Amino acid sequence: KAWFSAGVWFAYIAMVGSIALLVGTLVQGVGNLRRAPEERTQQILVPVMPGVNLPWSHMLYFAATLLLAGVLHELGHAIAAIREQVRVNGFGIFCFIIYPGAFVDLSTEHLDSVSAMQKLRIFCAGVWHNFVLVLLALVLLMCMPYLLLPLYSTGQAAVVTGLVEGTAVSGPRGLLLGDHVTRMDDCPISSKEDWEQCIVGVLHTPHRGFCQFADQIEHFNTAVKVHKTEHGMVECCNTNTSLSELCFHYHHSNLSSQSYACLPARTTASGPVCRSNHDCLTAGHHRLKLTRPNLWPYGVFCLFPALDNNTRLVRVRHNREPPMLFLGNPWELYYHAKVSSYMPRYDFLPLELPEYLETFCKYLISLSGALAVLNVVPCHALDGQWILSAIVDLYLGKLLPNRRDRDAVAGLISLFGTVLLGANIFVALWSLIFR
Repeated sequence: KAWFSAGVWFAYIAMVGSIALLVGTLVQGVGNLRRAPEERTQQILVPVMPGVNLPWSHMLYFAATLLLAGVLHELGHAIAAIREQVRVNGFGIFCFIIYPGAFVDLSTEHLDSVSAMQKLRIFCAGVWHNFVLVLLALVLLMCMPYLLLPLYSTGQAAVVTGLVEGTAVSGPRGLLLGDHVTRMDDCPISSKEDWEQCIVGVLHTPHRGFCQFADQIEHFNTAVKVHKTEHGMVECCNTNTSLSELCFHYHHSNLSSQSYACLPARTTASGPVCRSNHDCLTAGHHRLKLTRPNLWPYGVFCLFPALDNNTRLVRVRHNREPPMLFLGNPWELYYHAKVSSYMPRYDFLPLELPEYLETFCKYLISLSGALAVLNVVPCHALDGQWILSAIVDLYLGKLLPNRRDRDAVAGLISLFGTVLLGANIFVALWSLIFR
């Protein structure tokens, strides 16, 4: 009894909260229709349409979580009904086009014979169990690293679990499935979140240079006439004869003009990182002095790749040698390589299992939470309609002894909830289809 009574109190709070949420979402949605697409704010409630805002690859997650949330919702009604001595005529599942669901058939005669509070415990049990499912999925998601600890370790690297074939990321000198990525330039990586933050950091950080000795520059330089490409990039290499060389620019310490050199990209990028010639003379780059004491510090320069603002030369370190040297837009790393924070302790363990579990929990939180929020709205054909009717009977029974008057009050509030929910769905669909 205490369990289902707690569900009643949750439904009270959720009903008020859901109405406030729908009002706020409607105001936000109408405001977004008046704004340019790039100025629109992210809406909290968004209709899910496979192939539009739901990838077909996630359809199994969507169907499984929607079915589980629906079954537990209806099971809550059934268990509460049995406890209140209301007969359950039937229980089943169905599929409407591609959307699975569940239903429970309760005896109308038995429902009419119980008190308003008993009805509330039955009607509120569905959304209550959806909310509990959200809490369980949230706890499971937060405890996932500890639950999988005997099988997977975390906090050491980002593990490559997927690659788009035919891209620079998956080339002969690119990444392989199972690689443990530990660093991107000077940004350390110990998790999936670090990987994403490092990509953003590389994109928003000015081009970094690499220290190189003057005689090495002179020895390897194969520069041709400096010219600008049709994309505005400076080019000094003969791209028809070599794909491993890259154009670099640098400043002589006593001159303000730029000099250009066409050098082997991998060899040059293996030098210490710098932002200016002065960086190559600091204590942090003392290994240059140790290798070439006769040239240090006057014969060392900081070389920068001659690239546009969206292109970067990125050095990605992993558990194999040599490190991957990536040339392109850093976002390609994000879209063409999929990584995980979980490192398998045994070779037979699938790389993507933790990600499958995390994604399933996230869908449970999202869809079961949405079912709880929407079902408690006082709208026709939803649980909220019957919950509201029982609330009116419980608290307005003495004030409005006539059943017809109580039904009229509940009907007016339900009409408002129906219009509010319908308006939200219309605006959301309009924004989704005609965005």
